[in-house]
Amino acid sequence: MTLQELLQNSNTLILLAGCCVGLFLFGGIIGFVLQILGIGFGIVGGVLEFIVNIVSGGPIAWCGCLVLLFACAGCGGLALLIASVLPQCGTPQAVNLCRLFGY
Repeated sequence: MTLQELLQNSNTLILLAGCCVGLFLFGGIIGFVLQILGIGFGIVGGVLEFIVNIVSGGPIAWCGCLVLLFACAGCGGLALLIASVLPQCGTPQAVNLCRLFGY
């Protein structure tokens, strides 16, 4: 079977056109998704680089350690506050925080 006979078959042409269109669409979608992922990873990397720069000291060597200690203390204080408020759920002194956690 020659190439001319193969191309005269309508099923072969439809299959060939379908493959070309599929590859074109798939390539476009992949290119778009990879661009979006690159932008997202760039933003996350920039934020992480900023945080690491602050924690590592930046221009003043102890400043990063102080910021990290305050951040840890703030998270611990917030956890203690939430832990002390949640047992009051269901009482007349209940706060809106109880609704946030579904109590």
